[in-house]
Amino acid sequence: MQQSYNVGLNWKPFKGWTFRSEFGYTWKRYETDQVWGSNATVNSKFGGNGQPQAVLTRENTKSWRNSNTITYDNNKLFGGRDHINILIGQEWSSSQETTNTSTSISFPSSMTISEVLANMAAGTALPNESDIAEEENIMSYFGRINYTMADKYLATFTLRADGSSKFGDGNRWGVFPSLALAWRISEENFMKSAQKWLSNLKLRLSFGMAGNNRIDSGLITRTYSMSENDEHVPYFGEDRTSALNKGTYLYNPDLKWETTTTRNIGIDYGFWNNRISGTLDFYWNTTDDLLMRSVVPSSTGYNYQYQNFGKTSNKGVEFAVNAVLVDKKDFGLNFNFNIAYNKNKIEELSMDNPWQSSSFAGSTIATYEDFRVEPGGSLGEIWGYKTNGYYTVYDPTTGTGDLVLDGTTWKLVDGHAADNSYTLFGGTLYPGMAKVEVDENGDPIKQRLGNTVAPTTGGFGLDGRWGNFDFNIFFNYSLGNQILNGTKLANSFYSGSSKNYNLVADFNLDNRYTWIDPETGLNLGRPSSSTVAAYGGAEALMARLNEINQGKTMWNPASMTTMYILDYAVEDASFLRLQNVTVGYTLPKKWTKAIHMKKIRLYFTGYNLLCITGYDGYDPEVDTSSKNNPMTPGVDYAAYPKSRSFVAGINVTF
Repeated sequence: MQQSYNVGLNWKPFKGWTFRSEFGYTWKRYETDQVWGSNATVNSKFGGNGQPQAVLTRENTKSWRNSNTITYDNNKLFGGRDHINILIGQEWSSSQETTNTSTSISFPSSMTISEVLANMAAGTALPNESDIAEEENIMSYFGRINYTMADKYLATFTLRADGSSKFGDGNRWGVFPSLALAWRISEENFMKSAQKWLSNLKLRLSFGMAGNNRIDSGLITRTYSMSENDEHVPYFGEDRTSALNKGTYLYNPDLKWETTTTRNIGIDYGFWNNRISGTLDFYWNTTDDLLMRSVVPSSTGYNYQYQNFGKTSNKGVEFAVNAVLVDKKDFGLNFNFNIAYNKNKIEELSMDNPWQSSSFAGSTIATYEDFRVEPGGSLGEIWGYKTNGYYTVYDPTTGTGDLVLDGTTWKLVDGHAADNSYTLFGGTLYPGMAKVEVDENGDPIKQRLGNTVAPTTGGFGLDGRWGNFDFNIFFNYSLGNQILNGTKLANSFYSGSSKNYNLVADFNLDNRYTWIDPETGLNLGRPSSSTVAAYGGAEALMARLNEINQGKTMWNPASMTTMYILDYAVEDASFLRLQNVTVGYTLPKKWTKAIHMKKIRLYFTGYNLLCITGYDGYDPEVDTSSKNNPMTPGVDYAAYPKSRSFVAGINVTF
C-alpha cells in the first residue's frame, strides 16, 4: 500500500518573478505473510523440521520532500531580441524505513496454510526481529541561467551543491556545475539560400558534472545488530540466547560522492520541412571515485567494504533519424531509426587483485574469479577456459586417442603430451571428461572469453494512420556482446549428489559421451576388475568404448565433479526484439458528438512479442549478477525471461 500527498504554491509578487514552494509526503507499507506446510520444512533453517512454519514481515517507509524556487523571466531584453530566465532554489528531503518480522515454528502438522495464519499462537514464537534503518537525508542548493540571443544563440549554466547524510564530515557536500551552448545555424543570414531544403541545423556543445550517492545509509559508522532467527547463537541449557552481531560491511568514514563528468557535441538536423530529421551526438563521459563494494582482508573480520576507487570512461556516438514517408489526408506513415556505439574503459583502479567473482551459483562452481577488472581494460571482460574436446580412449589401429586402461585406472598413453585438464574437473582421469587448452607444461590456460557489455544498441519502428485506424510498431536490438549461460554450465556436470544434472539438451544420449554399454548395462568408464574380465581384457573394453561413442560431440557430465567457467557457456547475446505493437481505432466524430464527447479511441498493445537470437537461454537481456556485484554484468542463472503482456484500453477526451 502506498499513499502520497503533494501540495504546491505559486506566487507572482512582481512582473516576471515567480516563487514556488512544493511539499510532498509518501508512506509505503508492505505486508508479506509466508507459510510453509509440513512437506516444505524437512530441512528448515529455523528448526522445527517437518511442521508448519510462518514468517510475517511488515515494512514501512516514510519520506518527505520540500522544494523552494524563485524564477525571474524576461523575454523583452534589448527590445525583445534576447530572453533570460534565472532560477535559484533549495531542496531537502528525508526518508527512513522500519522493518518488523515475526517468526513462529512447530505448528501442528495437520494445520493448513489458512489455519496457521488464523492461529499464530498455536506455534512456537521465535524472537521478534526489528530494524530501524539509518535516515537518508539530503540538502541541495541550485541555480540555473538560460539565455537566448536573437533566437539563434542559446546558453544554459547550472550549478548545484548537494549534501548527503551518507557521507561523513568533510565529504558530505559535492558541487556540480554544467554548461550547455547551442547555435541555430539554419537561422543565420548566410543560410537563407538553403531554406528550401534545410529546415533545421543546430550545433550543441555541453559539459557537466553530476553526483551519485546511491549506496545504503550507515556505511560510514560501525554498526551492530541483534542476531536473526536463522543464525547460530549460544544456548544456555535449552534456552536460546540473543547475540550482538557486527554489521555486514566494514565501515568507511572516508566515503565521498561519485562524480560523473559528461562532454558532448551534437547536431540537430531537419530537411524538407522536417520530413527527415534527427540528431547526431558524440560523447565522452568519465566517472571518478566510483562507489563500489570491495573485498577486504579477512583479518578485518569482514568480507566487504564500500570504497571510492578507480575511474572509468565511456566514449561513443549516437545517431537518430525520423522520416515522414507518406503524409496524406487519409494515410500517413513515419519511420524512425536509432543506433548507438559505446566503448567503455577502466582508466584507473586502486585494487591489487584484478579478479571479480560473480558467484552466481554459490558453491556449485568451484572457483569463480570470472571477470577481470584492470586499468586499460573494459567492464564486462569475462575469463575462463576454452574447451578442447574431451579425453578419448586410445585406438592402437589408428594411433589416436588420449587414455589407456591400466588395471581399472585410466592414464595418458605413453608419449602423449602433458594435459592436466582433469585437475579442473575432479582430479581423476576418465574417458569422456572435458579437456581445455593447456600450456607447454600441460596446465590449463585461463584466458579471455568475451565481453558481456553490448557495444552497439538501437531500435527502429514504424507508426502510421489509415482512416480512423492508427498503429505503431517498434523493434530494439543489441549487437556484439556475450552472455554467460550459468544455468547451462551448472547443469553440465555431476554436482555433489545431483546425479541427474545432465538436463541440458546438449547432453542427450545422441550427443554425449557415454560409459554405459547399451547391450550389457555395464559401466566401462569406471570399470571394476570383473567388468574388465567380462570383456576379455582392457584392450577389448577400450575398443568397445570407442565403438559406442562414435560421433559423440559432448563430454560425459558424470566424469566431472567440479566445474569452472568454460567457453561452452559463453554465448553470443545479440538479439532483435519486437518490443511492442499497438493498433488503435478512433470512433467517428459524429458518434462521439452524439454522446457529448470530443474523442474516443480504442487501442490494443502487445509487448515483447518476438525475440530473434542465437542464445540458447530464455532471454539474452537478463542479468542476475550485477545486482550483487556491478563489476560482473551479463550472467544468466535461472533468470525469469521478460514477460509477454497485452493491454487493451480506451482513451476518452471530453
